[in-house]
Amino acid sequence: MEDRKRGANAQRLQPFWQRLPAITLYPVRGPALYSLIALTLCTLLTWLPAIGWLLGIVTWVAIYRYAFEILRETANGRMASPENTLNSSDGTVIRLLGLMILMGIFVVTVAIFTGPVIGLVTLGAVVLLQPGCVISLAMDGSLRHAANPVTSITIAFRIGWPYLAAFLLLFVIQASALTAGQWLHTFTPPVVGELVLNLFSIWGLFSAFHLLGYLVYQYHDALGFEPEGTHDAFARHDPDQKLLDEAEHFIREGQPDAALDALRGSVRSRAVSLPVHQLYQRLLRRKGASDALRDHARQYISRLLIEKQEREAMNVLRDMLEVDPDFTPAEPQQAAHLAERARLGGQLQLQMDTLRAMFKAWPRAPDAPQWALQAALLLGERYNRDAEALQLIEDALQRCEDDEQRRKLEAAKRALQTSPA
Repeated sequence: MEDRKRGANAQRLQPFWQRLPAITLYPVRGPALYSLIALTLCTLLTWLPAIGWLLGIVTWVAIYRYAFEILRETANGRMASPENTLNSSDGTVIRLLGLMILMGIFVVTVAIFTGPVIGLVTLGAVVLLQPGCVISLAMDGSLRHAANPVTSITIAFRIGWPYLAAFLLLFVIQASALTAGQWLHTFTPPVVGELVLNLFSIWGLFSAFHLLGYLVYQYHDALGFEPEGTHDAFARHDPDQKLLDEAEHFIREGQPDAALDALRGSVRSRAVSLPVHQLYQRLLRRKGASDALRDHARQYISRLLIEKQEREAMNVLRDMLEVDPDFTPAEPQQAAHLAERARLGGQLQLQMDTLRAMFKAWPRAPDAPQWALQAALLLGERYNRDAEALQLIEDALQRCEDDEQRRKLEAAKRALQTSPA
């Protein structure tokens, strides 16, 4: 029944090339408009002496953070612009900026060592693959996976010719916004001209990320991505719809604490649907790290695993580890299962973070030495953090009583001690 519902929803999905006006005007509707205006005004901070450059960096990090939230919300089937995400503590935007820096360094290095012609060809290839890199980062949050060119090529082939069409449309959107800003800049005073230029630049960025998110949403089956919004599409059949409507009303009125209060009683007293858990977790995460956030995240992950929604459970786990590096699911078996799923999906950072948290939470568990060994090998071999890896092995050796496991830990310790710095 659920598959038939989702299939019908996919058939009604409008192709992105039929939504060009909505995509273009997305930044001037709803909360996106307020963010566009506020962030544009914040760019004036770069004019301040001494600290202007630093405030400029902070502003553009906030701009890209909101743009990435637009992509993620759209990819999950929520077409309304996100509300109040500028203070969210999601490390994905840092990985996005790191990815862009890595691309720039790669192109410059190639141009220096091979000449301008090959450098220009490399630049074209990087620009062509960039949408795939951003899409990959949005789906699984792995910088290593996103930086692999094979990932972008695979995404492009799965989507087909619309990937190229979307790439050209991205170029048109951003080039048009920049051209309009530059043209108006020449006819206005310096400060006003700078504001206008930044306004159109941010507008183009928001539209571009909305398009990328819609591309993921439109082709989520081909990409193996399950949008969270597929549950929202059938919310009218949700027995908790009245509760959701009440909470969302409070959110629209700017009363997130009242929304939390409305959800808290039901979440703690009875079995509620996944959309209720999702909204409750999102509201708790906005308030920052807390015991309530950790307790509910464990409850939410358990429910997601029961419902066979492992991808979303991994997303919740990743978000929680960014807030609290010591967070673990409720049971060691759940944590081990998600760590293995992360390994199979190439999400080695998530695997390593989960294993370290597991070892710290359950140091006397029978499998604890193996968790420490796997995490230490990742730390040393993948991330060149030998000192942390050695400390982790030492901690495991102090608690390990199994001879075979001690032998493996000692071998890993010797390998790390003799590895070149």
